[in-house]
Amino acid sequence: MTAVNVRTGKEYWRYERPDSEAGVNTLDVSERTVVAAFGDGRLMGVDLSTGKPLWHVDIQHAKGHRTTALASGQALTEAPGAVRAFAERDGRSLWTAKTPKSCPDGLLITAYALPGHLSVVPLVCNVTNPDRGTYNLLLGIDNRTGKVLWQRHTAAPKLMVRAGEHTLVIPDEDHPPAVQLLDVNRQGATARALTAADAWNAVAAGGGIVLSAIDPGSRSEEEHDTLLRAYGARDGHLAWQLRAPTGQEYGFPEIADGRVYVVRQPFLTGTDTGRRIRADLLVLDSGTGRLLYTLRLPAMTVPDESRELDVRDTGDGAVSIGWHDNEGDVLIATD
Repeated sequence: MTAVNVRTGKEYWRYERPDSEAGVNTLDVSERTVVAAFGDGRLMGVDLSTGKPLWHVDIQHAKGHRTTALASGQALTEAPGAVRAFAERDGRSLWTAKTPKSCPDGLLITAYALPGHLSVVPLVCNVTNPDRGTYNLLLGIDNRTGKVLWQRHTAAPKLMVRAGEHTLVIPDEDHPPAVQLLDVNRQGATARALTAADAWNAVAAGGGIVLSAIDPGSRSEEEHDTLLRAYGARDGHLAWQLRAPTGQEYGFPEIADGRVYVVRQPFLTGTDTGRRIRADLLVLDSGTGRLLYTLRLPAMTVPDESRELDVRDTGDGAVSIGWHDNEGDVLIATD
């Protein structure tokens, strides 16, 4: 793992495990801590400022693809038949929440800390044994005790975003391609509204707006997200939409500080590997979709099988942009 300054690229620190060839499957970052899940079952906490290892735990029989997520000072990860939580700074075991018998192994996608000591955890169940039937599950867990308060089958949790203190947005598995706005609390998750949008995937939320980038005209293998749509997080009504010029498409956007950050680029297909392209970073008003300014990005070479440039993060006056499949270099576009 390497930490660099987002404005200068200067390396702050680098950490490499000397005792294992297992790589980092996933990591999550808070204001103070990096927590990484390794393929050999180890979960590790590292100080964000110094790169100094703080703690590690080895979870027996939890090898393979591992995930972790930070929520409310807790590092959550999957374990056989359970979700486990550890203290972010010292690795103390805090609680173990049992998954249903129909979900003896689950892949943890993310975690949301909601008011009322509630952690909401989306899982993909039976990922290592698809013969049991893979399905998607949403768990509501008391993050003081690990008690499972409720569970709900959902659509693919990777398509879920948080859109408010008590609001999650997720495709409706019973009425595709409609999308549910879920009211979530300690009693459960109930649908408040259903969008009437077609072919809609939630990809970003903030400031009362939920965004999607879609291809409204094609369901072929070579899809191009040519339409950016914004919906109100309270009622699911269309707030605004922006169509890309002919021959161009959008990557996944991000919302921060009342603005939408999204890359607009030429159409790419699998045959474009090695091609040099130029793209633009657009900054929009999130409430109206009005274009605030455009930043021309340096020319980039398309790596293998990459099709879109996505905005990964915004912060400290910088916008991080990377290829959709995580291959290739990451471009840091400052202010």
